Amino acid sequence: MLRGAGFADPAAAVANLEALTPTPRDAELLGPALPRLLSELAAAPDPDMALNNLERYAAAVDRAVLFGTLAEHPGAAPLLARVGGASQFLADVLRRRPSTLAWLLEPRTMRPWLAEEFAEDVAQAVRPFSTREARLNALRRFKYRQLLRIGARDLLGDADLAVTTEELSRLADACLGQAHADALADARARFGAPLDAAGRETELAVVGMGKLGGEELNYSSDIDLMFVYGAEGETAGGPEGRLENGTFFARVCRDLVAMIEEVTEEGYAFRVDLRLRPEGRMGPVAMSLDAYRAYHRERAELWERQALLKARVGAGDPEVGARFMDFVREIVYRPGLDERVLPAIRGMKREIDRALRGRHAEAFARNVKLGRGGIREIEFLAQALQLLYGGDDPWLRERNSLKALFRLTERGYLAPDLGRRLSHALVHLRTVEHRLQILHEFQTHTLPDDPLELGRLARRVGIDAPPRVAARRFTAEHRAVTRDVHRAFREFFGERPAAAAARPRLPSRIALAATGFSDPERALQNLRMIVEGRPLVPYPGALRAALTRLQPVLLDACWKSPDPDEALNQFERFLAAAGPRAGYVELLAARPELLAGLVRLCAGGDLLAQLLVAQPELLSSLADRSVLEGRRTRADFRAALAPVFAPGLGAAERRDRLRRIKQAQELTVVWRYLFGVTDVDRYSREMTALAEASLAAGWLMALGAQVERYGVPRDARGRFIPAVVVGLGKLGGRELTTGSDLDIFVTFGRADADTTDGETDGGERVDAHTFYSGAVERLASALGDITPAGIAFAVDLRLRPGSKGSGFAAGVDALERYYEEHGDLWERQSLTRARLLLGDRALARRVRATLRRLVYGAPLPAGALKEIRDVRRRMEVELGKETRGRWHVKLGRGGLGDVEFLAQALQLVHGAAHPEVRTPSTTAALAALHRLGLLPGATLAARYRFLRRASTALRLLGARPTDTLELAGPMPARVAAALGFSSREAFLAAYREHTEAVRAAYTEVFA
Repeated sequence: MLRGAGFADPAAAVANLEALTPTPRDAELLGPALPRLLSELAAAPDPDMALNNLERYAAAVDRAVLFGTLAEHPGAAPLLARVGGASQFLADVLRRRPSTLAWLLEPRTMRPWLAEEFAEDVAQAVRPFSTREARLNALRRFKYRQLLRIGARDLLGDADLAVTTEELSRLADACLGQAHADALADARARFGAPLDAAGRETELAVVGMGKLGGEELNYSSDIDLMFVYGAEGETAGGPEGRLENGTFFARVCRDLVAMIEEVTEEGYAFRVDLRLRPEGRMGPVAMSLDAYRAYHRERAELWERQALLKARVGAGDPEVGARFMDFVREIVYRPGLDERVLPAIRGMKREIDRALRGRHAEAFARNVKLGRGGIREIEFLAQALQLLYGGDDPWLRERNSLKALFRLTERGYLAPDLGRRLSHALVHLRTVEHRLQILHEFQTHTLPDDPLELGRLARRVGIDAPPRVAARRFTAEHRAVTRDVHRAFREFFGERPAAAAARPRLPSRIALAATGFSDPERALQNLRMIVEGRPLVPYPGALRAALTRLQPVLLDACWKSPDPDEALNQFERFLAAAGPRAGYVELLAARPELLAGLVRLCAGGDLLAQLLVAQPELLSSLADRSVLEGRRTRADFRAALAPVFAPGLGAAERRDRLRRIKQAQELTVVWRYLFGVTDVDRYSREMTALAEASLAAGWLMALGAQVERYGVPRDARGRFIPAVVVGLGKLGGRELTTGSDLDIFVTFGRADADTTDGETDGGERVDAHTFYSGAVERLASALGDITPAGIAFAVDLRLRPGSKGSGFAAGVDALERYYEEHGDLWERQSLTRARLLLGDRALARRVRATLRRLVYGAPLPAGALKEIRDVRRRMEVELGKETRGRWHVKLGRGGLGDVEFLAQALQLVHGAAHPEVRTPSTTAALAALHRLGLLPGATLAARYRFLRRASTALRLLGARPTDTLELAGPMPARVAAALGFSSREAFLAAYREHTEAVRAAYTEVFA
């Protein structure tokens, strides 16, 4: 039975089971848990080792308690079996500290830990001890206890590779932080505080390199360190005198390394490698910031620049660390292309291969880190791309190799399929490396040559089969992975041929003219730039093949677009902006529907194409098929904007991030409309939801800045005075489109008070009116100012209550007085579209009731309809300015303005008697009026929708948002194609028919 369950030595297993229950009472206690226990042991990577380690653990504890735990706690048997059957060193740790099992079975233990929690735990571990020896032993106990927790989560499948390596790195950071604090305190007590030339204290930063810097530590990794201090000088002096800062910090660093490396009765913490510092073993242990700058300016080699890719401050002084990282970014990431990178890295890999083949040729083939197709080849490939392009693309500046591959793929420097395969390969190779080292905590990277040991490794990796079968499966998978990696490495770093390879054949000018291009000469030039214009691409062969596949599909998509010439022109601009990101070409060649959507978007001209030209990486978000699924709500957009408030960002960075995210989200909204996922109503609702989310972000930024300066506004009783934001116009009616302004006003006060008097409680006090007026001004700036990232939304405050000199916000009492005593009819009309967007709910209820009373409480005065008609007439003449060759979809005869004024006038007339017409949405108001029989004609809503579709097309297809239709230009044909008409003439005829019908209905109402 035991052999069938996977035990290789049944006799030894029987002996272990007997030793596990030396008395009949023990056997009786174990009985309830035995079936499940045997099942878990059989599923362990090495059942024999698991059972043997369980028996040894039982000998060190109270068996009755252990057997009771196995019977009662569902997590006990899997944990003991997996740890004992996969890691001898972790099993030994558990046996030496058997009480740790109870800690491991607590839910709050077996979860991801934050860096702060590691720091608190290590401080608590060493706090009771004062002698150096006792503190070092406590540090090691902490390390192994946490290592057991991390390893158990890993083996149980509760943590993936990324989480495991991150926690191992945080564990090392915590140990380094504690050792740094102890070493520095000891040195300061002896020699005084280190001072710079100006007499200010200066500090030390501990910089993690390699896997520690990238947060990719293994179970038995060395930790690569460098040490940097702020400035030269000398210490303030102590019982043992003064020291120059260089000597002082060298003492601190040597003491820190000894605390980490020294072997005590509790073992060691980590092995430390300092060879990545300037001059290697010959260089000083610690250097000042200025010394690092001088070294890298005068003597550093490219491999040292490459090593700094992974530099990360893990412990020590944050300020010195931040200054060092600023310097690192300048050194590592340089603008432009450095063509020395490829041959230099190729030479480094060649030297590694030569050294390993010469000494250990057989083991080299089995080395998962340095061998052919191993981890180092993936790292070198990713690092070369980062060095080449990270100077111009800050998104590539990522220390972690797996995350770097993701970003390189997302940005298009790696083709999607290649990026996925390399990521899969890295996870496979790193997992194998972990499973090699977790067995005995040996720093090994070599696969075992014994088939049985290889099979056990395969089972630790996760292959569920008997060892010999698992070994064969693992070998096949591993060979496929390494073959794939080495092919990618070889193709990337291979010598580039001097002669230009054949490029796709371009069509003739006649052929281009026949497929719809009005300027075939320019189209041919654009095609030539598309196939020839990218310097130093990572995989030129793959790019040429992709371009060959892309060209016919691209031309077909252009021919079907509203404007083939503009589509191809903007598409070339996009590819030029993408530069060496050949992965985008491969993505488009493989996804014809994505290419067709992109070409249709490019046919719209500069407005939308410029978003992609400025941020080519947005193509990756459009390529995600989930973009075309479901609905987009305000909650979705708020979640998307959350990174605006990431810790550590300054005001300018927040503004730019707000703009970039808003633009990316707007592009997806337009994309869904172009693909027919949304109609014009849903498109406008999604644009409005995005605007409301952006308003919420901007309002939070504005309030935060005001509160920081002035404090919080409070009334005489110390109660907070809140505010609400009211949307008007298209924002209020949820009818926004691309390029729309946001019409808003802000009112403040308390729902339960008649006065809005109050002032802020900060150091610089102002009244509530000044506070909220400043907040509105900041809001308009946060959204509407033009920055290097563009604009989010223009904010229009002209519809706010009060005169121009009354500030940008109004108290709720002032709002009521203004509309009752001074408000004009056009202002009352504008309030039909008022909608509460943000702010205090109680105040919002009061404001909503007030606005409803102001709009619908009193009948319209005599002559009101004539006054409304006269305003509309002035808008048509003075702003619409239509001619025979120039139509205005919004303000022209029979345009959107006619429908909106008609609906609003009928709302004012009938709203008091019919509450159902009181809606800010024109579409909803038309529907309600139609149901009540108060609307002339039955087709007005459909005609309004047609006009909105035409307006939306104009705004999406022009160089800038406009409602003007120039009949002599290309726009009528573009709009006709976008709306599905067979010709320009068909669209114009339909437009005339709709506007005439709208004007007839409008005239009937205002007759």
